[in-house]
Order: sequence, then structure tokens, then C-alpha cells
Amino acid sequence: MNAAAWPTTLSRRLPWRRRPIAAAVRTLASWSAVTRLQTRGHLMWPAQQITEARRVAQGALDDPDRSPATVADTLDITLPPQVREAGPGAEQLALALRHARRDAGQLATAAPRIARRTLRRLAADLAEAEATFDRVCNDVRGADLRTADLTHLYLGGLRWDAATQWPDAWRDRIRADSDTVDGIHQIRDH
Repeated sequence: MNAAAWPTTLSRRLPWRRRPIAAAVRTLASWSAVTRLQTRGHLMWPAQQITEARRVAQGALDDPDRSPATVADTLDITLPPQVREAGPGAEQLALALRHARRDAGQLATAAPRIARRTLRRLAADLAEAEATFDRVCNDVRGADLRTADLTHLYLGGLRWDAATQWPDAWRDRIRADSDTVDGIHQIRDH
């Protein structure tokens, strides 16, 4: 490929028109509440990495002197096997992250206007994924969790409401460990 064709080809190839990372996280959000709760500890790590990648992408947008190579480094996210095996969307997320990392690595050689536009799209994709990951990891409002084994799970930060159904043995403990704001309960961190 010649140097003159590179920016045009890159701009057509970059996938951030459809926000593939956010789409994959939305698929994770379709998992049952029990599955999300039981994999929550493993989902929180990639969620934190997505947040960091968004910060770095936004930082590269805010400071044009910052190297876009750091964006590619933050997208080097490996999903834990427990997430990959939990349900649909995990492989989709892994693939979207690999493509985003590869393409972000090419930003340094892209025309500045194309690199900036791509960074904006990537930052928006990561911001949407970050917000969806928050719901995936922390929101069980209205969920039927009666079959969930909560014995060794970290529950701090979970948001729930009156419609949430907890296992009988846990109901009183959950209520005692929660704070209520505007009808939404949140389990306190211990």
C-alpha cells in the first residue's frame, strides 16, 4: 500500500462507526442477572481497564502532543477465562478489543485529522462501554437472584430495588448492609 492511500484506507477500515466495544458489552448485559453476579469479580477487571483506556484516549484528544501509542497499550486487555466461558459476547468483546488495539497502534502513521476523528470515535465507544459495564457489574434491580449462591461473592456496590428477589437466607443481611437513596438500595462496601 502506498503512503498516499494509507489514511483513506485506514479511515474506511476503522470500526468505530458502530461502536463495537460497546456493542459487545451490551451483549454481556443480556446475560442473566445470576450469571452477571457470579462472574462479577471477573467482569470488574476488564471494566476497570476499559475505564483506563477511555481516560487515555480522551487524554490523547485533549493533549495533541501526547503519543497515541499509549492508547494501543491500554487496549491490551485479556478477558479472564471465567468471562469467556460465561456466555455470548465475551469473544465479541475480545475481538473488538484486539481490533481496536491494532488500529490504535496505527494512529501514529495516520493523517492528524483522521487520527483525531478515530480517537474521538474510540473514546465515545469506550465511554459507552464503560457506562454499560457499570450496569453489567453493579445493577441487579428487579432481578430474581433466589437461585444464586452468594456465599463467596463480593456484593459491595450492588444496586437493587424492592423488586429484586434475594435468596431467603440472604434477604435480611442484604437489607441491613444497604443504604437507600430515592428507592434504590446500594450494598455498602466492607
